[in-house]
Amino acid sequence: MRSALCEVLKMNLWYVIQTKPKRETVADSYLSTKGVEIFSPLIESFTTRNGRMGKELKPLFPGYIFGKFDLEQNYPLVRWGRGVKNVLGFGGYPISISDEVVEVIKERTDTQGIVRIKQKFKPNDVIRIKTGPLKDLLGIFERWASDNERVRVLLNLIGYQPAVEIHYSMIEKVA
Repeated sequence: MRSALCEVLKMNLWYVIQTKPKRETVADSYLSTKGVEIFSPLIESFTTRNGRMGKELKPLFPGYIFGKFDLEQNYPLVRWGRGVKNVLGFGGYPISISDEVVEVIKERTDTQGIVRIKQKFKPNDVIRIKTGPLKDLLGIFERWASDNERVRVLLNLIGYQPAVEIHYSMIEKVA
């Protein structure tokens, strides 16, 4: 039993590393330079400022990154690394996660490490426009446009249903 535990400690396994607030990139950079394999998935967030829509990258799991390392050899380096708050575990002992958990997330990322999450809109879904000059108007989702970033929506106006194409992040389903 003890030798099996020692073998596990000497393996490179995935762990969830909790970072200090907004320090994911600091921890990622520091640990990467120390030879720890880091996976820090990102998502695109769409914001509007002064009427203009902008795109920014944010962590998929704010305050957390994944690290693959040999617990026995690298734990102090990781635990006390720049930007790191803790390595998640139970009772003070780090607990590894399976490779499959990380692989499932990696499969959904593109070459830049961005996880593409889109709402599933179906034809005839009732939607509301969340932002922009058409804010709060209701419409009907018609289809995805050719670039898969924009959608075609039929607006509900008095006696008229004009079609508009807007970015998918500007709409939400109405329950």
